[in-house]
Amino acid sequence: MLEQMIQNVIEKLIQVRYQHVKLPATVYAKITKAQEYPDYYVYNLKILDENKAINTSFPEIPEVKSKEKLDYGDVAAVVLLYGKLNVFVVGKVI
Repeated sequence: MLEQMIQNVIEKLIQVRYQHVKLPATVYAKITKAQEYPDYYVYNLKILDENKAINTSFPEIPEVKSKEKLDYGDVAAVVLLYGKLNVFVVGKVI
């Protein structure tokens, strides 16, 4: 009984404060828009699941700046910094 109570408290704490730990820190993303600027690139990204299918639980992420050169339709590895939609493009997935 005590064990079940502790488990319930931990699950509630994760749901309220640490929801990001249930998500992977690094995911696939498809480039849905690409713009080139003199010093960097700007992308719109659609997060994919482990099978590279669109993950509908994430919205499309606009205006992600990067030094990495990617093209429309490429699949990239991206890091979700601090469990938020603050995205860092690691590179192109081959």
